[in-house]
Amino acid sequence: VELDPKYAIAYIGLGNALRDQKKLDQAVAVYQKAVELDPKYAIAYIGLGNALSDQKKLDQAVAAYQKALTLPEDTSITPASAHTLTNNGLGLAFQQQGKLQKAIEHFDKSEAIDPDFVYASNNNREARRLWTEERNKLASVESDQQWLPNNDPTLPIKRSVVLITAEFSNSERQGTEIGTGVVIRREANRTLILTNRHVIFDGREQGKNIQVEFFSSPPSDRVRMRRDAKLFKMTNQDGLDLAVLEISGKLPEDIQPLSISATPITPAMPIQIIGHSAKRGEDKSWSREKGKISSYKNQELEISTVLQPGYSGSPVLDSQNRLVGIVYARQNKTRNSAYPISEVKKLLSTWNINLNQP
Repeated sequence: VELDPKYAIAYIGLGNALRDQKKLDQAVAVYQKAVELDPKYAIAYIGLGNALSDQKKLDQAVAAYQKALTLPEDTSITPASAHTLTNNGLGLAFQQQGKLQKAIEHFDKSEAIDPDFVYASNNNREARRLWTEERNKLASVESDQQWLPNNDPTLPIKRSVVLITAEFSNSERQGTEIGTGVVIRREANRTLILTNRHVIFDGREQGKNIQVEFFSSPPSDRVRMRRDAKLFKMTNQDGLDLAVLEISGKLPEDIQPLSISATPITPAMPIQIIGHSAKRGEDKSWSREKGKISSYKNQELEISTVLQPGYSGSPVLDSQNRLVGIVYARQNKTRNSAYPISEVKKLLSTWNINLNQP
């Protein structure tokens, strides 16, 4: 900005940094300067809409996003094109206003433009869940026993694996983050769930409204059982990418910790992974991916299966459905990595957490 006071892109970068620092008044002023310098640059209006939305100035945010949609598409930016990001921002603003049908309409458009923009998919799923709750006047689901499938031999395993959601609003995470967790301990009305740290923490801030969803197969006019969760323990940035969530309150008795494998891990060992992946028009929650251990070195497992976003924190299971590891990162397009359960247990012991055995 000092070198070129009329360089709109620099103001947008500055606005993004200020927004991530939660200096929202300053961010709005800087985005407005970018709009003034280049009124036909859609990204400036998107940044302005994001900051106004963070301030809960939703009508103004909607106006900024709608202006961005009148401007030419821009595919040169990350993490998605201008119109993809704009429709996602509009969906979030309309959702905050309680206009869920409009929100879903724009999440649909965002997904249609870029099916790989994960936040549009995640946000769409959440908006549709809220719409189902509102349309059918649903209260909190206290028991889901009547919605459990009768002929699913994997049911006990799926009940131990949860879907985790957390809400973010910054330049990197634009709405709902979805990950996977595993029940590791139950005692009275307290349940502990293991997941990846990055599912609920992005390096700067902890996600809001962290919730855990349990497997069942409800009819289309109902939603799965959910519980609020709070962070119990979390590693630092230099440690294993792991966190433990805590749920207080009674849960159905069939939700129990997974069995822990005592079998040595070997290369080519067949494994399966349960996690969550959502694409436009389909729900692949609690999907099972099969693969094998490619290698076991430096206290890490390399897995042959390529996993989609949403599998972070997923359990790696052996042929007997026993826990052998926890997925923690998507390294590239050809492999994934996991922590062996032996390393996980060492960490948990430092937090005085012993794994329950069902």
